[in-house]
Amino acid sequence: MKKNFLVKAILWVVQGFIVGLGAILPGVSGGTLCYAFGIYDQIIEVLSNPFKGVKKHWKMLIFIGIGGVLGFVGFAGITEQLLKWNEAVVLCVFVGLIAGTVPELWREAGKEKRGKLSIVALVVSFIAISVVFYLFKSVLQLTLAPNLVGWLVCGLLWGLSFIIPGFSSSTLLLFFGIYEQMSHGISHLDFGVLIPLGIAMLATLLLFSKVMKLLFDKYHSIASHAVMGFVLATTLMILPPFNTGVWDIAVYVICIVCGAVASFGFNALCNKIKSSADED
Repeated sequence: MKKNFLVKAILWVVQGFIVGLGAILPGVSGGTLCYAFGIYDQIIEVLSNPFKGVKKHWKMLIFIGIGGVLGFVGFAGITEQLLKWNEAVVLCVFVGLIAGTVPELWREAGKEKRGKLSIVALVVSFIAISVVFYLFKSVLQLTLAPNLVGWLVCGLLWGLSFIIPGFSSSTLLLFFGIYEQMSHGISHLDFGVLIPLGIAMLATLLLFSKVMKLLFDKYHSIASHAVMGFVLATTLMILPPFNTGVWDIAVYVICIVCGAVASFGFNALCNKIKSSADED
């Protein structure tokens, strides 16, 4: 029993670490990772009914929380430096990490039913989010100032990224031109950044989690396929332009493949460990 719990605890910390890391990485959705790792429903249950949810899942929350804080705060400064080093290469790795979760998302989305409405939801969500991102980036050219309002918007977007799998807050923050300032504030524990960001994120989670739980409980297939549309659109939006030299393109492809293999392999390992732990 102790060995079984130790395995689960380690798995939860690792999953929390990657979810926290995913929240800070552009193009990666913390909600998508929770969904792919099989902990999304538990998180939504806690947020939609805190007293009952915490009582039921408190052990998981502790270890996922530890991992999440380590990934979120610990890597904020690192991602800032990586993007400055070679943004295109780093984004290609991120694209691969997301792509590696797609097979699991497809399997999860179709576990109950995959009807015509589900496919329509996938296509519509893909087109909708692609158009929205394009408007943000190319037409409206929206920017956010690094002030109180900016940090509150950051928290709002981050909260949405945890309860809407596939929604990447960091990608939008890159578009808004506030990502590097925010990462700097987080990595240096600037409470002028952390407090408004945390308040807005917590408020968003508590306000919208019940809506997401209702959607997934009643319309699981449609909602899950809509999630896939979000994921695919988000992934394509952060791809760097492949209009450089042959060598650069080859490096981009290698980074995407390596990221996808690593993500797929880790997800398979998580499923294997969870299955083994459940059987014990």
